[in-house]
Amino acid sequence: MSSFTVPSVPEAEPDVPVPASVVGDAAEILNLIGDLIDHDGDGAVRARIEAFLDAAGAEPRPAADWLIASVRRLAREAEAVLAYEGISAGRRLPGYWRHPRARRQEG
Repeated sequence: MSSFTVPSVPEAEPDVPVPASVVGDAAEILNLIGDLIDHDGDGAVRARIEAFLDAAGAEPRPAADWLIASVRRLAREAEAVLAYEGISAGRRLPGYWRHPRARRQEG
């Protein structure tokens, strides 16, 4: 088994085996969340994140900054792990796309 070192993880932290499909799903989900945040034109998503973190007892602004920055960083790291192993992250979202004919009828 080969090894990949994630730059932000301390060397003393133990390694755990994780199936590639789990890493791929995590990368895809984190990228989708990142897209949601990136396309938050009116600030509603950020406001909900801050409210959620405030309710959890955190300082909302710095905690939201950390969470938002972490989403993309973790997605990149998950994708890097798969790429190191020569594995392409399969995308699950297309399995949930509506049939093109159904989309035309909705519009």
